Amino acid sequence: MKQIKPSYLIVLFTIGMIMVTLSTSSNASDKKTKRPVEALLKERAEQFAAKTTPEMSKVAQQGQKELEASGVLESALKVGDRMPAFELPDANGNIVKSAELDSAIVLVFYRGAWCPYCNLYLSALDDYRTQFNDLGASLIAVSSEPPDRSLEVVQKDSLHYTVLSDAGLNTARQFGIVYELPEVTDNFLKGFGMDIAKYNESEKAELPLSATYAIDKNGNIIYAFIEADYKLRAEPADIIEALKNNQ
Repeated sequence: MKQIKPSYLIVLFTIGMIMVTLSTSSNASDKKTKRPVEALLKERAEQFAAKTTPEMSKVAQQGQKELEASGVLESALKVGDRMPAFELPDANGNIVKSAELDSAIVLVFYRGAWCPYCNLYLSALDDYRTQFNDLGASLIAVSSEPPDRSLEVVQKDSLHYTVLSDAGLNTARQFGIVYELPEVTDNFLKGFGMDIAKYNESEKAELPLSATYAIDKNGNIIYAFIEADYKLRAEPADIIEALKNNQ
């Protein structure tokens, strides 16, 4: 597997997508609110914003505006819809079939190992894994990265739940959450040598929304968190409430 050049990560950092070492346990604010993950992500976003140049802020804002206008939020599956069946390899290459999962599912789509908000969120969710399990739900994360990169995520973030590889974003596409990176953002990143299409080994620079779904044992979507802003993620307490209400 090809390694990402350091210059790639420098660019992604400035617009809120840098690879950094983040820890949920050392943050005091996450113990003072009923929405700790939301608070933690907000704090990180504010830290990143303080280091962002005016040019990069402009690119990020324009890209966000174009993404919201793309229609992907409308195409995404919502509460009441049926979950598309999937068969995807886990971090060790073993095929996981949704039809064989005898449980509810908390399904988290993330953009990739290069995204700091994804790493932070995946790590934070590990603290809620037992609560999801107690409510009869299995926690599963999905990205377009190959199994070897998924394994790196599992090991780096010390995750204790399943991480799947959705090469080509076929499953994410069935959920209606795939979008093409806005041209202004794609061109800006390419100027620094970061090509999302090449990174994902695909023809287009496509990513999934950072969406989270709770799905009951019958395959019905009972909770859906869908936002264009990748810095926003589903608060675990909201997922837990949806699971409790469905029992």
